[in-house]
Amino acid sequence: MKKHWHRKERRGAAGGHEAIVEGVIQHHGNFAFLLSEKEGGSDVFLRGRGLDLAMDGDRVQAKVRPERTGRLAGEIIRVVKRAHTTMVGVLRQAGAAWTLAPEKGSAPPALVSGFAPGLSPEDGAFAVLEVRRWPEGGKPASGLVTEILGDPGDVSARIDSILRARGINEVFPKEVSAEADAYGQRLDPAQWKGREQLFDLPVFTIDGADAKDFDDAVSLEELPGGALRLGVHIADVSHYVRPGTALDREAYARATSVYLPDRVVPMLPHSLSDNLCSLVPRQERLTVSVFMDLDRQGKVLRRRLAGTVIRSCRRFTYEEVQALLDGAKVPDVPKAAAEAVKRMGRLTDVLYERRVRRGALDFNLPEYKINADPHGRPLGVSLRPRLKSHRLIEEFMLLANEAVATELFNARLPFLHRRHDSPDPLKLKALAEALGDLGLSAGHIQGSNVSKGLQDVLRQAAGHPLEQLVNSLMVRSMRQAVYSPVSQGHFGIAARFYSHFTSPIRRYPDLLTHRAAKALIEGRKFSYGVPLDKAGEHCSERERAAAEAEHKSVDVMRAELMKEMTGSVMEGTVTSVIDSGAFVALGETGAEGLLRVNGLKPGSRVKVMIAAVNTAEGKIDLSLEAGGGNAGAGRWKVTPRAGKGPGPAPRRTKGRGRGRGRR
Repeated sequence: MKKHWHRKERRGAAGGHEAIVEGVIQHHGNFAFLLSEKEGGSDVFLRGRGLDLAMDGDRVQAKVRPERTGRLAGEIIRVVKRAHTTMVGVLRQAGAAWTLAPEKGSAPPALVSGFAPGLSPEDGAFAVLEVRRWPEGGKPASGLVTEILGDPGDVSARIDSILRARGINEVFPKEVSAEADAYGQRLDPAQWKGREQLFDLPVFTIDGADAKDFDDAVSLEELPGGALRLGVHIADVSHYVRPGTALDREAYARATSVYLPDRVVPMLPHSLSDNLCSLVPRQERLTVSVFMDLDRQGKVLRRRLAGTVIRSCRRFTYEEVQALLDGAKVPDVPKAAAEAVKRMGRLTDVLYERRVRRGALDFNLPEYKINADPHGRPLGVSLRPRLKSHRLIEEFMLLANEAVATELFNARLPFLHRRHDSPDPLKLKALAEALGDLGLSAGHIQGSNVSKGLQDVLRQAAGHPLEQLVNSLMVRSMRQAVYSPVSQGHFGIAARFYSHFTSPIRRYPDLLTHRAAKALIEGRKFSYGVPLDKAGEHCSERERAAAEAEHKSVDVMRAELMKEMTGSVMEGTVTSVIDSGAFVALGETGAEGLLRVNGLKPGSRVKVMIAAVNTAEGKIDLSLEAGGGNAGAGRWKVTPRAGKGPGPAPRRTKGRGRGRGRR
């Protein structure tokens, strides 16, 4: 990967050498972060007048030096590339003048130079501004308002603004939809000529009850001598989305599907994602399969990739698989599939224990789901259960991703790794201090075996009243996983080789991995269609944008639900402390509010009143003042967590349960 460090001769105030660093920034108004692109590198804290030059997502050059604390800090000196040509924000009127306060990044307001014909400006409305002049010389950005999205009180308009601010498009260009539609509705037998036909193998999918697309299926066969053959069969999206096509260009631009409480913004048109690339029951579907022969200890003895065609015998929900694992009966299940599910349950335990022994981390955090009506209005919140059936799929997908990456590496084929570097030592030090304040022994997490130290802390926290807080603090101390053609492995999974292969319907990196896998299967040369280093940077940035949109939309909907609880008193736990106060998790709602009181520590239990709710910003203000009200009032209907014990790391998934997160 290209490195952007250029040594200068003069020394900084802390005695360290200054350097010029280039990268993408996350803008927070009075400060920003320059995201590291160097393997194992740290993000840079930015401040100073240079902040006025740039906007969120811009690529900049910054003058950087180490501070006495060890943290890297600096100031922006030049904008290299603008991230967007538009801004999204809230219109404000001051006399005859109008400004637009950006929704994303808290940068200074932009001046409105005019409005497109037919638009009626409204103070406080969300709008889209086409930038005609960028910030420079102390002057803010300015431009033409091209679209009025709606009132901040309209949740749907608010989420529209969240998407637009991050360049997430809901409508496909006509030529892209036409290209997808041209494949028709059904497969012709001629299309699977030369592929292995797995019609006699009990293959099935396991997904959430509300899933719309099914891109992965599984099978399990018994082999002589007690070995097992696990098959993971993934929709062959690369058969339809080929380099150089309009479909491919659009899929690359989007890079990922986005899953919000009230809608899904898919990477591919529905004619592919919901039909030809969806492994629906009793329909022939083209797949790329990885077969893994495993011994009784879960060790992979042999791997094989193959171009296949399957016919799923059953679409299982997680709840149905859990019922079978618990010994209950489920209607309309082929005998061979039911037997395979039970064997899968036993194999899951073996794989999980093996992965933990080698150092994998398994965080335990609740995952909430916002339920919305057909018009996008929030109805309530529920806590997703943690079932063994979720972990079953998690383990199988992790093993398949690792197997494909290993095969590609052994074949010396370039591919996009899913890279997860070891934690920043400074963050580990801060984590150890925070955990120590909670009464946990954590000094050893800075030792020579970081993984084992972190695992020990997770064991200490299991069953503790502050287990959720401990897990949250640990997750925040980890580096963000990215896509890169170069990697030393995946720290969280404890895997030397790891790629994303199992979700090509919704992630472009998986599609690239499929192109390499099919070339290996067929013994031919191939082209990714894009440079891998650029693709890694782009897909990582789009993944961050999607995660921001998902989290922000959940905050907005939670705030909408909390409006009716203004004045109510609730019990909460301090999760983090900032200069202006502390963030407090509110009971079992999944919501957090800001309590502007100093002197609190993470883990402190407090009784707070919901003082104010800003639905447009998705923010909740709290106070320690006494007040009336029922702490359980409102539409908060939280379903208790079913079961306990180890489960996959909490990541926002595509609304169909655990096991398909962003590891």
